Amino acid sequence: MHRDAALDFDPLARQLQRLAARRGWVMAARASVDSTNDRVRALVESAEGGARAPVVVVAAEQTAGVGRRGARWLSAPGDGLWFSLVVPAGPELPDAPPGLALAGRLAGVLQGQGVPATVKWPNDLYLDEGKLGGLMIERRRVGGEVCWLAGVGINWRRPAGPLDAEYRASAISEAGDGWQGDSIALALALVEAAVIMMSRPADWPGEMAGLSRRHHGFGKPVAVEHGNGARTTGIAGVIRPDGDLDITRSDGRVIRAGAHDRVRVLLDRAGNDSY
Repeated sequence: MHRDAALDFDPLARQLQRLAARRGWVMAARASVDSTNDRVRALVESAEGGARAPVVVVAAEQTAGVGRRGARWLSAPGDGLWFSLVVPAGPELPDAPPGLALAGRLAGVLQGQGVPATVKWPNDLYLDEGKLGGLMIERRRVGGEVCWLAGVGINWRRPAGPLDAEYRASAISEAGDGWQGDSIALALALVEAAVIMMSRPADWPGEMAGLSRRHHGFGKPVAVEHGNGARTTGIAGVIRPDGDLDITRSDGRVIRAGAHDRVRVLLDRAGNDSY
């Protein structure tokens, strides 16, 4: 572990304000919030005209951060990058799922900075066999306007507290022999990429095409718990353009895992479990 590899929030906050001023965004950087999702919603709802420009909230600490299915997400000061954003949404539903498209773009930013992150279906970032980050995406009415709301959490160092039993954590500081890059520059690039990606639905299908066979579970044995309670096993295949994950069963039949299903990679003999 690299507990000394903290993300220094104060210089990051100053750089984020400069980025927002240059881009014409609304930016709020806070030392501590209950949830960046809750705070960005409140910020948009209190503004006249709603989210006509992107609105971003970044915090050094979240005291009540949650992940997919309500799982607790540890968000201590210095341990990671925690932010939420709201951008206007058009009237048409997109052809590609925003969560996977955003995860793909963020993985690309990380890879470009020497962190070999991969996308784990449906909306997580993985490093080696541990969860590096998670995303939550909603399309909802905020401040009287239909918007996309995205919440992102990425570990800079491994959380010091007790972890959710369902996953192993990883952190940017653990990439390779210990990542030695520019943390402020990487955090800025991640926030900027997220806002731009969520603002451009036309780019989502292209990002999805790149993920089809380059995701964390591709070719691995998996167990699927379907939303109706049924269970099955098989080999994870491609991610389809609509975001569903192909699973090939032992009898050769291909089934789909969708948004209401849970998929985990089966344990190998070494005890590795990716999901």
